[in-house]
Amino acid sequence: MLVCPECGSNKIWMAGKRYDQGSPIQRYLCRSCGYRFSDPTLNVSKDSKRVQNLHRMALNMPSSLRFNHRICATQTMGAKNLVTVETRTETALRESTQDVKGQIVSFAWHLKKLGRSEATIKTYTKYVQITSKYGNINDPESIKLAIATHFKDNNTKRLACCAYDAFLKYLGISWEKPDYKPEHKRVFIPTDEELHLAINTGRKKSVIFSMFLYETGARANEAARLEWTDLDQERNKATIKASKNGNARIITISKQLMNMLFGLPKKGKTVFPKSSPNTRQVGFRLRMKNLARVHQNPRFLKIHCHTFRHCKALREYHKTKSMQHVKRILGHKSIMTTQIYVELYEEIYGDMKPENYICETASTVKEAKKLVEAGFDYVCEIEGEQLFRKYK
Repeated sequence: MLVCPECGSNKIWMAGKRYDQGSPIQRYLCRSCGYRFSDPTLNVSKDSKRVQNLHRMALNMPSSLRFNHRICATQTMGAKNLVTVETRTETALRESTQDVKGQIVSFAWHLKKLGRSEATIKTYTKYVQITSKYGNINDPESIKLAIATHFKDNNTKRLACCAYDAFLKYLGISWEKPDYKPEHKRVFIPTDEELHLAINTGRKKSVIFSMFLYETGARANEAARLEWTDLDQERNKATIKASKNGNARIITISKQLMNMLFGLPKKGKTVFPKSSPNTRQVGFRLRMKNLARVHQNPRFLKIHCHTFRHCKALREYHKTKSMQHVKRILGHKSIMTTQIYVELYEEIYGDMKPENYICETASTVKEAKKLVEAGFDYVCEIEGEQLFRKYK
């Protein structure tokens, strides 16, 4: 293999031919160091060697210009050599971009040392990087304007302010943080038919992933981290690892779903193969767009992976009417987060007629205990008998 005799690189270009005493000699140019040479296996004259060493600088580079005088300046006000001016501008822009990237990388390491989760680090660095495109990240007033004009809703603006506030704390800079009020948005709840169509659309792995979200109410990132050791095939249990500072929990799933999970190929520790960030969410969104086009129903466009979690919360509250039960199923840290689903349930199902109940009575503590364990709720006491009920 032909290599550069100067630096040893194999990145060689053919740079024309020259003629020495009537015979052609192939010339080469090293792309790494700019050294020009002929085939070293040939016997060349001393004059040829002198020509080879004449110029070692790279071709078509501003650094190859030996002089800074004006080029072809025949008039009194001649044209300036703009190569130097353009190079300085490009160099300043490149150094500025590299400096911003370096600051963001250092900021990410700072968050990691503080014990922030990977999701938080990813979100904060993402918003700092976005705002840096529209303002100077070292100038709070410039970033205030960028956040106010670039982002649309207040929730996104609040998140961008939180990310930039953490970045300024890392730099040791103080600022007056804008106060954007959160916009309260109600979650979208599809019908059962729409939900089942959304689940059963796509390839086998996508269908199983959607079914797992539907039955467990897990977040998409929690389901993506599910390992084979988290599945108890004998008891039909799945252990969900916590995210967003929530609680881990054990959820009962159907035998059908368990068999489908174990029917997947075991190619690693996780049940669902690892993929690049947001790949599953993007694929799911494309499938919903296809459903909306086929069924002429734009409501499918509002269904996303987190919709299964909302529906799971409403189903569990509908069955038990217990906030504590829903809190445990979803892995919430605070009961106030679960309260949102109770309010949503009242808005959706509050005006419907009450369903039939199964009623039971208990006269002893032992009987009452069995009823409570079976999911019955205490109602009242009449003539010494305790009344319990639950939905059919």
